[in-house]
Amino acid sequence: MLDRADDLAKLTVQDEHGRSVELGSLWADHAIVLAFVRHFG
Repeated sequence: MLDRADDLAKLTVQDEHGRSVELGSLWADHAIVLAFVRHFG
């Protein structure tokens, strides 16, 4: 399972302000809850 987390950490996503961030940087200092929301429309 750690391999999957390492792969996810390399992905670039947008934060709540629309800025590009590396996903792994969000949990570098503390634990996070990661939820994926799919937008329909």
